[in-house]
Amino acid sequence: MLEGQVKTVSHFAGLAQRRYEATAECVGFVQIEIKELRTEMNERFDALGTRVGRLEERMDRFEERMDRFEERMDRFEERMDRFEERMDRFDERLTNVENRLTNVENRLAKVENRLAKVEHRLDGVEVILKSHGEMLQEILRRLPPAA
Repeated sequence: MLEGQVKTVSHFAGLAQRRYEATAECVGFVQIEIKELRTEMNERFDALGTRVGRLEERMDRFEERMDRFEERMDRFEERMDRFEERMDRFDERLTNVENRLTNVENRLAKVENRLAKVEHRLDGVEVILKSHGEMLQEILRRLPPAA
């Protein structure tokens, strides 16, 4: 009986040994795959790090451009504010000129009215003078000739 148990133990020990060897071989393959994956991952991380570095450089340049753009926008806004102030002053001056022109137009209208009255009076005076001239001619014609 002991001999059967030894055979069984021996058989199981062989199986365990083969399983151990197979497992060890499998572990070896897995370790090789892990090393290869680590190498590949390290290469990818290095490449990614390089790309991230370039991206950061580009972002820095972009931020510099944005800063310059903001400075330009600030200067533009200042110029627009000055322009708006000038336009306001121009509007005030234009309003002043318009008011003065309106005043001149009103005065010209008054002068035209006065000229129309004077013209009307002159028409009356012309009629009177014509009539007086005719009367004087008639008087002169009736006077005896001077010797």
